[in-house]
Amino acid sequence: MPLISSGAYDRFSATASGPAATEYGLDDVQSFAVLREVTRPLQPVPLSFAATAEPVGLDLTEVHLTSGCRVMLRRVGDPELPLHVLAWWWDLGGGGPHVVGARDAADEPRWSLEVAADGTRTGTTELPLVPPRRLVGGVAVRVILWQTTPAVPAARITGEVEEAMRHTKLNGMLDLLRDRSGTSMHTVGLVREAATALGGEIAPVLRGLCTDYLDFYEGLYPVAELTAREWTVPGFHSGLRIRRTG
Repeated sequence: MPLISSGAYDRFSATASGPAATEYGLDDVQSFAVLREVTRPLQPVPLSFAATAEPVGLDLTEVHLTSGCRVMLRRVGDPELPLHVLAWWWDLGGGGPHVVGARDAADEPRWSLEVAADGTRTGTTELPLVPPRRLVGGVAVRVILWQTTPAVPAARITGEVEEAMRHTKLNGMLDLLRDRSGTSMHTVGLVREAATALGGEIAPVLRGLCTDYLDFYEGLYPVAELTAREWTVPGFHSGLRIRRTG
């Protein structure tokens, strides 16, 4: 479970079609929560996921951990080791999850948090979590903070998590969405189940490579809510800021 979370998958949205959709007044874009309840007694109702009207991206513009975070985040707050950022994101447009993080040694400082004399850690470089694109249904982002000895380069962690993602249940489900025929609330439920399992599938990779890591943040941003310019999310002795681009 992430330390900080915001948003909800149930607020992602779609438009139903067919006779049942017309009969029940589902011709407009509706949240998954509404569609699930209204269509529950019906045969599978075809869905078309809502999409942003124009390309939208998300940048991580600030991460901070106060010195008090070590009360809970013991080893990951060790000031003797660099603290790195790794993230992944996915939407319902088909394909993913997509991993972002340091790709080489020159990229490592950008994806790391600086530590102050009092133990406070801050990262203020704009990190591209989601490149601008037409997002479908909504977008989910997950941010991991991790530490390890200098012998394990950040690029290796990024690469191995990326490889592990290819074998996850969610990767398989999102691949099926490339062909959107037959999409229904059953599909929506299967994606939810696979997304819930994702953290557990990636955890062994992180445990095997990292001295310690923190499942820091999960944000679920429905298409309808991607009109905001910025989100500031507080946590326990911590917080982050995300900005919309595009």
